[in-house]
Amino acid sequence: MRIAIVDLNNFSRYPTLSVGQIAAILRRAGHEVEVISPFAVGVGSYRRVTRPHALGYYESVLRHATAVSGARAVRELRRKVAAARSPARARSQAATLAEVQGALGRGTDLLLISAYSMYREVCGAIAAKAARRGVPVVVGGPMFGMPEIAAHWLELPGISGVFAGEAEGHLLDLVDSVMGGGHPVPGLATPGRPELVPAAPFADFDALPFPDYADFPWDRYPNRIVPMMTGRGCGWGVCTFCSDVRTSAGRTFRSRSFPNVRDEMAWQSRRHRTGIFTFLDLKLNSDLAVWHGLIDEAQSVAPGCEWTASVHVQANGGNGLEPDVLKAARRAGLSRITTGLESAAQGVLNAMGRGTNAEALSRFVRQASEAGISVRMTSILGYPGETAEDVRLTARFLAEHRPYIDRVVVNRLAIVGDTPLGQAIRRNPARYPQIGALAQNLETGLMDHENATFRSPGHLSAAMRMLREVHRINRKPLKGASLTFEGVM
Repeated sequence: MRIAIVDLNNFSRYPTLSVGQIAAILRRAGHEVEVISPFAVGVGSYRRVTRPHALGYYESVLRHATAVSGARAVRELRRKVAAARSPARARSQAATLAEVQGALGRGTDLLLISAYSMYREVCGAIAAKAARRGVPVVVGGPMFGMPEIAAHWLELPGISGVFAGEAEGHLLDLVDSVMGGGHPVPGLATPGRPELVPAAPFADFDALPFPDYADFPWDRYPNRIVPMMTGRGCGWGVCTFCSDVRTSAGRTFRSRSFPNVRDEMAWQSRRHRTGIFTFLDLKLNSDLAVWHGLIDEAQSVAPGCEWTASVHVQANGGNGLEPDVLKAARRAGLSRITTGLESAAQGVLNAMGRGTNAEALSRFVRQASEAGISVRMTSILGYPGETAEDVRLTARFLAEHRPYIDRVVVNRLAIVGDTPLGQAIRRNPARYPQIGALAQNLETGLMDHENATFRSPGHLSAAMRMLREVHRINRKPLKGASLTFEGVM
């Protein structure tokens, strides 16, 4: 059977892991697979954090001020400008649609689409083309575990099914069902059977073939970076705002064996002639056996390799992030490490369920930097109850640790309905007076809302001070191996 996979995730630095995994499973079963990558045909992708230009601070202030403005007209104008510039528009995806048309002309029997919720318009255009040729279309992505989102997508003419959950254990059965069997498949909703129960979390990772990235446009990536994942979910997994642990791949923590991870590193390194890896685990130090295995053996598996990791810094220690371990990790090739600051205010951290404190984070960033590892942090503005003084504390933390931090990503609070925060607000709105007009947005998968936190006394000026410190950090030129990962999530 000829199956085309349309990769609307469209990362501009490395292949899409989930698409490579699906391609490998289908090929092992004997199917002929074609991967359609928009990036390969010149379609732009969403910008990631890179070094800003000298005036970038003023741009960040303008973006923030218009996003939190009390004037609805200002926010609506900002939304329209962002939508007009979005690579998710069907007009921006003309080259992708032409590639799909070509695949259909070559006799494709089934189209599988991997997409985020903002790509509904272009998915509708793809489905319309496929329907004219009688080719089924199934779409999957992290937000389809929310029944209202799945139902919204099933309304698109030509969509044969929406899949929610982890597909590896059901992929071949899904193909059989959509191509004529019609039998129920866990995680699959169809127009004739719209009830959706996400497929259960998958666990037998060691039985899977390694992701197949042969179809991706390696010649267009700035560096030959191989994405890997040693496990799914998060060993901490209780942060109230985090949607990652509520979507398809994040539910419960499960890990591969270290020998299986080691074997994939060696295989991908040989196949793609590279020693550059980005580990996409939510928290690579969730399974300390795998974490220490990488530190002990990465250089023997792929000599000269460089890699990235995201970790969680717990206040009570036991993270595998002691100074001697960080030094060993750098010798093993760990070039960049990411952790969530989110806020330096303990009250906000406690409300978020972060399980850490500013003192522990301070020790970590200093020790990681002193070990020679480039440090990247994330931060959130606008958590319910946050005050201007809380934001100033975060700004001071960044200023004091500027020598040790190379990049900071700032996000305004986004609310996903099935996160602990989203559920708590809907269940007891009186407890969160800052959040109003809460409504599910079927296009973005987020909860639209009014957030009075941003308009509390002094909050805007404190945010501007924080953005100033972020700009000063992000203006620092990266050096050495960490430069390889500039613009990588």
